[in-house]
Amino acid sequence: MSDAKLQRTLLRFNAKITSGEYYEAHQTLRTITNRYVKSKQYSDAIALLYQGSSILSNKKEYASASDLITYLIQVYEEANIKIESSSDINKIKLIELINLLPDTDPSLPDLSKQAINWSKTNDNKFGDCNLHHVFGVKFLNSIKLSPLSEDEKYKLFNFAELHLILGTYESLPVYINFLWDWYKQSSKDVKDPGILLSRAIINYSYLKNIKFVKESLNIFMKNLVQYNTNYESSDGLYFYQEYQLINFLQLLVITLNKETTSGEKFLKLYQQYKAVLTQYELNASIEYLGRFYFNLNLGSSSAGVNPLASLMGGLFK
Repeated sequence: MSDAKLQRTLLRFNAKITSGEYYEAHQTLRTITNRYVKSKQYSDAIALLYQGSSILSNKKEYASASDLITYLIQVYEEANIKIESSSDINKIKLIELINLLPDTDPSLPDLSKQAINWSKTNDNKFGDCNLHHVFGVKFLNSIKLSPLSEDEKYKLFNFAELHLILGTYESLPVYINFLWDWYKQSSKDVKDPGILLSRAIINYSYLKNIKFVKESLNIFMKNLVQYNTNYESSDGLYFYQEYQLINFLQLLVITLNKETTSGEKFLKLYQQYKAVLTQYELNASIEYLGRFYFNLNLGSSSAGVNPLASLMGGLFK
């Protein structure tokens, strides 16, 4: 399609929008896009869907806008368009359109599944990290903005958490600061802040992303030592008599971080804190790390699948 023809199509589309004929404008654009898809003129279809969705979002016609985003992903898939680089133009267009939707838009969970599944490659089985970041931030914001039940909030947090874990370096402080705020708001009911910190430490450990494991610990502990000064410090660690899980997690990070650490040291740490791990139902997760990092015979031998991969399968199928 020539630029002139695209502009004429968009002018007709805008004329209907200006007249308030949003449904008609949406359907007209879909009909024209269908023609281009059938004739395999994918670049023309993409241009129309991108422009149309942008205009509809700016008019707050979010249901129609998200429908066109879904169609755009379908065109990407049919045209076998893959993400070529971090600055891939097709990915950037998709992220721009998603960011135009409200954080509370009901289409976002389905859009996240479609977008992530499209972005998966043989080299990136979990999907594009920038897309994960966008959805993770939106879901966290939605928890803060939406009048949801506790069960609904927790379900939405599971989506947000998984996206942020698989996101970018910018996702990490968003995730950890949310966990810290969660602790502060419920500190009277949470016996040990390690319950929340353990989520990040264990999840990033599943990915063998030790850099993110260490940074998660640093951000959370910086907040904690300012919030509760009743600790004893040693070699850069902060030990709390009342927070045994926090103590364990600091030692765990050291154990996983050192390439020369032996399975014997991990096993000793595990046995020392086994009662604490049992109390907070973390045995299975830590046993998996023992098998994963040190090939230790801990826990069930049938539980060899990475729990994060299992969670991915459950949320994105």
